[in-house]
Amino acid sequence: MSIVKKLETLNKYYFFLFFFLIILLSRALFLTYSLSTYPWFYEWQHLEYFIQLKNDDYSFIFSHSLRNQFQIFTKLTYLILFYMSDYLWLSKIWTIIIQIIPAITLAFVITILFYKEIKSSWFLIILIIFSIFPSSLSNFYHISESHFYFQILIISLAFYSFDRFVGLKKILIISILSICSIFNMAAVSVIFFLTFSVFYFIKFIFEKKNKNIVYCTLILLGTIFYYLISYYLKISSIYETSNITESSIVRSLYLIFKGFFHQNNILLGLFLLITMALYFFKNETKFFEKYKNNSFFLLFIIFSFLTILSISIGKVQIYDRYKDFFQIFGLLSLFLFINLSMNKYAKNLLLIIISLIISYNSLFFLDKFRNVRFETKKYDKSIDDAIVKYKNDNIIIKQEHLNHKARRFPLLIMSAVDNKLF
Repeated sequence: MSIVKKLETLNKYYFFLFFFLIILLSRALFLTYSLSTYPWFYEWQHLEYFIQLKNDDYSFIFSHSLRNQFQIFTKLTYLILFYMSDYLWLSKIWTIIIQIIPAITLAFVITILFYKEIKSSWFLIILIIFSIFPSSLSNFYHISESHFYFQILIISLAFYSFDRFVGLKKILIISILSICSIFNMAAVSVIFFLTFSVFYFIKFIFEKKNKNIVYCTLILLGTIFYYLISYYLKISSIYETSNITESSIVRSLYLIFKGFFHQNNILLGLFLLITMALYFFKNETKFFEKYKNNSFFLLFIIFSFLTILSISIGKVQIYDRYKDFFQIFGLLSLFLFINLSMNKYAKNLLLIIISLIISYNSLFFLDKFRNVRFETKKYDKSIDDAIVKYKNDNIIIKQEHLNHKARRFPLLIMSAVDNKLF
């Protein structure tokens, strides 16, 4: 029996577990063989958290001075792991542990979209390869960026709850997740809330039900109120980014194009265009009938649009840390692909394009992985030597003693040693 047939016999929980374990183990292995045993690069900036924790000071939990985010779940993770590690800063081990979050999210989205939908071994292979290689290197190698992981999980759970539950239960769950989102990434929460407003507006257009425009308006007003309150309270992630980056219209249009035809989302724009073309020119309604009640998928499509538009207006480029969002959008591309009603030659051509893109992404990551692994050896040795001389010979650690990735942090390294965090 082929692995595809075996997957079809699994229930949803084992299907989820299959992908969860593959993704988690792959990420853990990559980090085990490439990440420094010391805090990597700008992780040193979070030293103050652990000094505060050793002094039973928890005030940093509701601060947003670093990363311009509350990062409540990242900070709680720090707190729990720091105490479990007997007040030692075990950055590498913690970074491996936090990979549980993206593994859960990716496996969860894959289960929702592809359970009982995988019909070929080749598609299964490219789906696995696409999911096991991290898209954002910044998020992958820095636990301090794990608020992106938590945010994607929060959004995924909210969209699933919207699709799965009804009535007060739906409202309660999404309200709780919305609060979690606000205290994780305040600015992204605006896009998150607007997604529901746009969803109801689209439903109103197609269904002509007044209740949909009422829901749309209420959510929109609530989002505006939330934004204004955040701006008034000077929540940094909103207040400091309220002035739209000065970029030309041409630059914004370029970012929109790049966003929809990005390698990390497997050319989402292409598959949306093909789907629209089939619907309008061939009157192909099969796919639309399949997904019109799939709120989970539709909400993510809307969220992808709003995210790309937001980046194009407010940023000068698509930063690496946003690429984990794009990886989820890539799963939407694959879902669109398997549901396209096309002749086998056209579909095989698209499969070749998808395979080439995923191969490029994988090789790109492996090249970066190799570079980080090589750099880590020099990074660790320079810090090891500097710490030994500082502890044994009382030689002050200076920039010239350190690898270029650690050169900005000699004072923080000495402070970590003084506070016995290693």
